[in-house]
Amino acid sequence: MSAAPVVLADGRSLSAAMLRQLFIGQCLVVALHLAWMPPWLLGVALAAAGWRYLQLRDRVPRASILLRLTAVVGVLAALWVEFGSLHGMDGLIGVLLGIYLLKLLETHNRRDARVVICIGFVAMTVAFLHDQGVLMTLGALVAAVWLLQSLVGLAGAAQPASRWRETLWLAGLSLPLMVVLFLLFPRLGPLWSMPQTERAATGLTEEIAPGDIAELSRSAARAFRVSFEGREPRPDERYWRVYTLSRFDGERWSRLTPAELARALGRAEERLAVAATRSPFADNAAARFRAELLLEPDSRPWRPSLGTPLASDVRQRYLTDGTLEGLEPLAGRSLLRLTSSGVAPAHADPAGPAWYIRLPEGTNPRSHDLARRLWQEAGGDPEAYLAALMARFGEAPFRYTLAPPRLTGRDRVDDFLFGSRAGYCTHYASATAVMARAVGIPARIVVGFLGGERHPDGYYTVRDYDAHAWTEVWLDGAWRRLDPTAAIAPERIEEGPQAVNDADQAYLANAPFSPLRLRDVGWLNQVRLEWERLEYRWQRGVVGYQQQRREAVLARLQQWLRDAWEGVTSGARGPLLLVLLVGLSLGLVLALRWGWPRLRERRHEAFRIRRLQAWLARRGQGARPGESPAAHLRRVAAQGLAPAPLDEAARAYERLAYARLSEAERHQRRDQLAGACRRIRHQWPRH
Repeated sequence: MSAAPVVLADGRSLSAAMLRQLFIGQCLVVALHLAWMPPWLLGVALAAAGWRYLQLRDRVPRASILLRLTAVVGVLAALWVEFGSLHGMDGLIGVLLGIYLLKLLETHNRRDARVVICIGFVAMTVAFLHDQGVLMTLGALVAAVWLLQSLVGLAGAAQPASRWRETLWLAGLSLPLMVVLFLLFPRLGPLWSMPQTERAATGLTEEIAPGDIAELSRSAARAFRVSFEGREPRPDERYWRVYTLSRFDGERWSRLTPAELARALGRAEERLAVAATRSPFADNAAARFRAELLLEPDSRPWRPSLGTPLASDVRQRYLTDGTLEGLEPLAGRSLLRLTSSGVAPAHADPAGPAWYIRLPEGTNPRSHDLARRLWQEAGGDPEAYLAALMARFGEAPFRYTLAPPRLTGRDRVDDFLFGSRAGYCTHYASATAVMARAVGIPARIVVGFLGGERHPDGYYTVRDYDAHAWTEVWLDGAWRRLDPTAAIAPERIEEGPQAVNDADQAYLANAPFSPLRLRDVGWLNQVRLEWERLEYRWQRGVVGYQQQRREAVLARLQQWLRDAWEGVTSGARGPLLLVLLVGLSLGLVLALRWGWPRLRERRHEAFRIRRLQAWLARRGQGARPGESPAAHLRRVAAQGLAPAPLDEAARAYERLAYARLSEAERHQRRDQLAGACRRIRHQWPRH
């Protein structure tokens, strides 16, 4: 009892191979964040790993507390410079990754290694705050498996084959539990919140000047995807309202939030915006389109709607100008089911007509003169006046272009109407609104999207280059959409911005590697569409799996079980099938009860060594009377028959039989014995 226990390993020091495992795991986790995090974080990982490598070779000392504190302060300062603050989501994720990478400098034993791996799991999970797509999921799966096999290695599995076998076994055991929890466990709200980054999904802003939206034709960023229940809109009906602009300073149009507009008008904000599941302002409007929108993450609360929004599946903020806002920004992709009218609002705006005819004094005098002349020629008829204005835009020398000349003067509408006469949708919408207001017709600009690419599966993808602006005027007790683009460039309405004459120069100019440039190459375009189909179904079916879908899955499962039970118990053969089912269940239980101990026995060293000795006996090398298994194996090895694996098997068996081993070390020795037995059979002479 006083003898010291036999210990095969110190249980503390880490080998260079394990440090390499930890470093590779760090690189896999950081790779998930590189699209949003600064790339110099990989340099931090390389520096920490390089220091540990040199330390193992006795070229540098162990990292002192001063060096580690300096590294932490340096990383925090670099993140502050990168993001301007450490309070937002990106800054906090950067702090987590920096700590994760620098932890390698002070990782010297197994406990430290386990801490590094656990931080890696947290950092891997945090990556889903950025994206929850297919590629992110596959990358996280690779990182998780690598971290898990590193934990298995720390537990004592030294051989790569045994580590990966155990890892895959654990992953396979966890897969059914993961599926059951995903399908049946209710979705709970987060117990904590993280400050969100100010990242906008689209390039739309709350104020525009002529030419601003033209820049969006250079971007292929996705704004949202939408599928319809029932009738789909025609190309000339796909006007997606996002917000309205009502204030004009002579150069730029800007949007007033409901709070700002309420203060300007001296009215209660509740009269301008209401949080509900149905719009209180458009009760008489007919529902024409029912859509399911898959929205991209956005720091702004805007929600697109096809015409006037009427109802939604969750509470939204309905505005009197016929637009929609969410109650909070979108931290990730989100599904929204929306019913809309497809047309401009028919209800009056509480701001009143006087608000929508305001123009700054002394600006754009030539436009005002032209408006008065056309108004006189129309005999004071608003319909005739607007028709004459649209006809004027449809004549030369006015032209529609994605690369309009820059207007920098104070009277930009004058410069456009009487100077350049070339512009994008914002030029024409701004000029139309100013000309309408100049003769007392209430007008505003609506900014949103027009069109969208239809996928063969039936849903539409709306991107930045689909951004559009048009005018709404108040006539005959309702707002009416007036789009001068339809007069100057009808191909833009039917086919999108790529159909404009000079689209080759500006369209997707900021996206030179976008797969959309290959739409004319048949098989490449088909690959792009297949990938978009997979990603869309993933977002709707997996990421968008919510309470309603869970209840539907449970209802289908219950119905299937009910039908199966009725099929078993009904009919003349029902009792016989029931007895057969019970018998099969009992047989399975007995088989497991009898077979499981034998499966465990096959793992035991005594079972393996008996099988090996029997195998040798069949080849004329049986054990002698009174000879121990280890002596038997060493005697055969001395004859030159697979000597190395026989000696290894003998040593492993002796340790298992006589040494005091921990559970992890016993597991490792059993793997060593199993590997030696396989190599004996492989190296045994064929003759």
